[in-house]
Amino acid sequence: MTEPTNSGDSPNVGLYKDPKEASAAVSGSYDYWSGNLTTSSLQMNYALIGSNWIIFGSVNGILGSPWAKLSMVLVLVALVVNVLGSWILSEVLRRRIFYAEEDYPRWEAEFKVARGKKDPWPFTNAIGNIGRWMRWIKATLTIASGVCLIVGALMKPVIQSLPAAGY
Repeated sequence: MTEPTNSGDSPNVGLYKDPKEASAAVSGSYDYWSGNLTTSSLQMNYALIGSNWIIFGSVNGILGSPWAKLSMVLVLVALVVNVLGSWILSEVLRRRIFYAEEDYPRWEAEFKVARGKKDPWPFTNAIGNIGRWMRWIKATLTIASGVCLIVGALMKPVIQSLPAAGY
């Protein structure tokens, strides 16, 4: 049995040429999937609103089902969280841009201190926490709304009174 070769012995082995490239790949994937969560949860919320209308037929149909009402409330809260969270996060990031621009030597010194450490720099803990909570809330509310829609649809009476034929 042969011993595995050290990646330093063979520079053409592995997916990435160096740790920096690997780190950039992880960061890029994170940016993609967290952005994808925002896009897909927003689209799913619109789909849930439409599905409630299709399944329950009218405002009275939605208001007549506690599950449909809960589904709609959860969707609306998710949409509000998306708007408020995006607004807050964009304002915090805007301030961070000004912070960097007003004193570049300080910004460079902070980079040197944070480099190689578990530090959110160039972001802040607050930015990381806002993003983390927004992702959790958007995903949870959207999934919960979908579950309520399904439960409400399953609990809906199978036989509904049909409108009288007006021939």
